[in-house]
Amino acid sequence: MSVRVVARIRPLLKQELEKDTIVEAATSASEPLAAPSVVRIPNPKNEAEAFSFQFNSVYDQLATQQQVFDNEIAPTVKHLFKGFDVTIFAYGVTGTGKTHTMRGGKLLADRGVIPRLLSSIYRRSRKIEKDTEGDTRVDVAMSYYEIYNDRVYDLFEAPEKRTPAGLPIRDNNGKTVVVGLTERPCTS
Repeated sequence: MSVRVVARIRPLLKQELEKDTIVEAATSASEPLAAPSVVRIPNPKNEAEAFSFQFNSVYDQLATQQQVFDNEIAPTVKHLFKGFDVTIFAYGVTGTGKTHTMRGGKLLADRGVIPRLLSSIYRRSRKIEKDTEGDTRVDVAMSYYEIYNDRVYDLFEAPEKRTPAGLPIRDNNGKTVVVGLTERPCTS
């Protein structure tokens, strides 16, 4: 498995609709029948021009949490169980839908990437433990942090206990480590 860069376009806000700022998911000119992989954003200074950005996949405003999970996240679970590290993160400015994609909403259908991934890991863990008649045990642990203004904050720590400087990052035998980051065991 390699690095994939995916874009998800959130629904437009009222003021964006009024300005005709249409951000769209488009197919690549070289592969017009393929799934969308380009984001086009109109140039506010020149209406005849648009900026195009290429991604591995692009999900438009109508994409469901399930579609994003099935296509982008579910395939990574098998790599976890083969001993590979998997990192999934959301990047963007405030208000772009990162929390919605990662955590989701209150309804079951609106669950985000994190709860869906944990459910998938637990299902696979139970299957492995059942298939090996208990000879194999799977333990799951999780850290949860954000990088904001070049600082790392532990999201398992109460906001009032976080230091303004954030947590330090160190290299430890070729692996990047966030010093002091909480790692919690997860149970199904």
